[in-house]
Amino acid sequence: MKPKVLIKNCQAYDPYKISVIIYKGMEELDVLPWGHTLVKPNTVIAHQRYYPHAFTRPEFLEGLFVAIKQRGRQLLDKITLGERCGITIPTRYSFLEAGYYPVLKRHQVEPCYFEEVEQVKVSLDSPPALRPFIYVPKPVVDNAFFISAPKFKAHPWTKVTFSLKNLIGIQDDKHRLIDHDYKLEMKIADLQQVVTPGFIAVDAITAGQKTMLTPVPFKLGLIIMGTNSVAVDAVCTKIAGLEPKQVDHIDLCAQRGMGPIDLDQIEISGDVSLDEAMKRTKGFELTLGTVEDIFNKPSSNITVSAGPPPEPEQYNYCWGGCTGALFEGVQIIEAMQPRVYQEVRPMHIAFGDLSDREIKVKGQERVLFMGDCAKYKGEIAGESVDIACQYTPRDQKDPHCVKSQGLISKIIKYLIIMIANWGKTVIRVPGCPVSVAENVLFVSHIGRTKNPYLDLRVCLKFTYCFLISKMVILYRGVARWIGRIF
Repeated sequence: MKPKVLIKNCQAYDPYKISVIIYKGMEELDVLPWGHTLVKPNTVIAHQRYYPHAFTRPEFLEGLFVAIKQRGRQLLDKITLGERCGITIPTRYSFLEAGYYPVLKRHQVEPCYFEEVEQVKVSLDSPPALRPFIYVPKPVVDNAFFISAPKFKAHPWTKVTFSLKNLIGIQDDKHRLIDHDYKLEMKIADLQQVVTPGFIAVDAITAGQKTMLTPVPFKLGLIIMGTNSVAVDAVCTKIAGLEPKQVDHIDLCAQRGMGPIDLDQIEISGDVSLDEAMKRTKGFELTLGTVEDIFNKPSSNITVSAGPPPEPEQYNYCWGGCTGALFEGVQIIEAMQPRVYQEVRPMHIAFGDLSDREIKVKGQERVLFMGDCAKYKGEIAGESVDIACQYTPRDQKDPHCVKSQGLISKIIKYLIIMIANWGKTVIRVPGCPVSVAENVLFVSHIGRTKNPYLDLRVCLKFTYCFLISKMVILYRGVARWIGRIF
C-alpha cells in the first residue's frame, strides 16, 4: 500500500482547531497512540523576543496532546515531551522560553530533557551506516509509541528540516557532534534505525525561511501529517520548492528502503491539494548557497575562504560542519544586533583544504582557521604561515571515549585559545566540527559584537536552568554509580 500524507488547512494557532484537525488525521491514518507515548518537537532554540519562530509552537503541541488523549484513551499510559535543543543551551531553558510548561501542566505531560538522562548504545546495520552503533537517550529506546512533531523550516546545512532531520535532536551534547560534518546527511539516515515514528504532525502553520535557528516567518497555514517520515518529508520538500532527490538525507533513506521518494508512490490527501500548497510557498526562501556566497559581499566585514573537507570525492563542501555553524552563529548574533555584518570588526575565516589558495587580508583583519581539517601554507600579512591538517579519520574516533561538549568546556577552550594567541593575526581553532556556540564566542570576541550568552535578558534564566540541569545530571549519575556497586 502507498503511504498516505495528509495536507490540511489551518490558518491560526488555535489549540482547539489544531486538535480537531490532528484527531481526524489520526483517524484517517488509522493511528492509535498507546503505552508510553513520546512526542519529539523541534525546539532547537527558543526565545520569545530573539528566536520566536525556530520551534514547534506550544499551541500546536497542545492541540496534539488533546488529539493523542482522545484517540489513545485507555491505551495510553503516559505522554512525554522529549528534546535536546541546540548549541549547548539547557533544554529546560528552551522549554521555558517556548512557553511549553503551562501546556505540559494542563495536560499532565512529562518533560524529558535528553541531555539529563542515561544514554544507551544502539546497534546499527553496517554498512551502510557510518558506525556499527550510536548512543541515544534511554527514553527514546524504551517508549512504546513515538510521535515526531517538527517545524516546517529551511536549513542552511541540509536545505530543509522536517521529520527525518528532527531526530538529530535525540542525542546529547557528547554524541551529537560526532559525524556532524560533511557526512551529516548520512548520520540523519542512520538515526532512522533507532526509532520510527508511528505518527508525524508537521507544524507548517507559520513556516521558517532561510535558517533553522533564526528563521524568517512565512505564513503557510498548513498541518502536514503521515506515518512514514520519508513520504512526509518528500511531500514537504516539494512544497518548499525542491525535488526530494535534491535533499541527500531523504534520498539516502529512500535508497535504504525506509519509504518512497517518488510522489507517484505516495497517496496525498487532505483538504489542500499539493498544487495549492506549492502555490502558498511562492516566495519561500531557502539557503542553498555556500558561506562564501553569503559572506563575501561588500556589505559584510567577514570574509570567508572554504576549501574541501577530507574525502572530497564524496563531498566537496562541508555542509554539515564548521561552515554552516559559522553562518548560524552569526545569525544568532544578528538577532540581537541587526547590523552585525556591517558592524563586526573585519576578520577572515578559513575552512578546509586551502593549500592551493592565497589568503589576502585587509588592514588589521585577523584570520581564524576553523576546524581540524583546515590546511594552508603561505604568507599572511607578511608572515609565513603553515597550518597542518589535524583531521582524525572517522574510524579512529571512538564514541565510547568522546569528551564533554558542554558550554563550560567550550568557554574554557575559547579562553585558552584566545589567551595563547593574544595579539596574533592568525588563530587556529581545532574541532570537528567547531560548533555554533564556539563560533558565537569567537566571532563576538574578535569582532567586538554582542555576545548572546551575556545578554541580561538571556543569561539570568539561562544560568538558573543550566545549574538545575547540571545538578540533575550529577544526581542521576551518582545514583547510577551507586546502583551498579550495590
